[in-house]
Amino acid sequence: MKKKHRKLQTKENLIVFPGMIENLIADGLAFAENNNYVKAAECFDIVKQYTELDDMIISVYVLTLLETRRYLEAKEICEELMEKKSPIAEQIVEIYLTILLDLKEYKEVDNLLNLLLADDNISDERKMNFEQLKDLSSRLALEQTTFTEEAEIEIVHLEKEKFALDVFTKLSFMEQELLLQRAFVQNISEVTIEISEIVECEKVSSSIRTIALLVLGEAGVTKEVTVSKFGIKEKVNPADLPSPKAVDRMDSIDLLVEEILEQDPSKLALTSGLVRRHAYALFPFDWLGYDDKEIAQAYVNFVEVLFGEENKQQDDLYELIKLVEDSVEIGEDE
Repeated sequence: MKKKHRKLQTKENLIVFPGMIENLIADGLAFAENNNYVKAAECFDIVKQYTELDDMIISVYVLTLLETRRYLEAKEICEELMEKKSPIAEQIVEIYLTILLDLKEYKEVDNLLNLLLADDNISDERKMNFEQLKDLSSRLALEQTTFTEEAEIEIVHLEKEKFALDVFTKLSFMEQELLLQRAFVQNISEVTIEISEIVECEKVSSSIRTIALLVLGEAGVTKEVTVSKFGIKEKVNPADLPSPKAVDRMDSIDLLVEEILEQDPSKLALTSGLVRRHAYALFPFDWLGYDDKEIAQAYVNFVEVLFGEENKQQDDLYELIKLVEDSVEIGEDE
């Protein structure tokens, strides 16, 4: 009597031996567990040629694609899952947002967050996080646009009348920023008093007042101005600003953030952007009483909370970061 053999599965003349798929899946999961995402992705790449991945495996596969910077492939899978309303679609949302941020597709980020904010099934706490994430991505988009526009700016005549405080405060945030950016390459002797008044006016956003103070410093103005920000009030000489200050510490903090988030490029971009905006908002002061490592970890925690993770740090530093972020939002919305 002849022994019956199970028919081997083939694909494009390749033989798939029994247990091969299961072994590849197990290897892929093990590689992913050990953060070897390249090898993990290779395993799942082979498996998907022969069989449809189940929800648990596909979520790990998307993560490996994200970690190996295969953003377009990961994006396509996420969109398919969300379109067919997969049971894991809700879990995929944060990964999909991460991919869009990495690809700098800020309009798509905005559209998705608008849908999530309108979803009654999402908790108020998560919606609050999504709101803040929306503001952050909007500012990244704005910075990208502003950088492009600034590269094309021609030196124009000094618009003296716009520096008068009653006129300046009626300009939009972008108009104020552009006016002061142009002042860096102009003779400001005729508007030194007006720019000093801008620095001292608490109705003007902290970030704009920082630029105004730097303009005075660049021009060598030595007359003291009174700066009041986030509960700190001091007289400072624009040409001899106090140290240490947030802008000087920014690069050091940025390097520490990069060490923490080297495997998470999208959160890294958001966190670095947040640190830089806050450094300029705080200037000429800084995160008093905290060292660079504490500050870097606090900003990473703040961004992780926006992505729905548990808040591990509710202390004075966290409250300061939130206060500065709220002030930046208000300033840019005006």
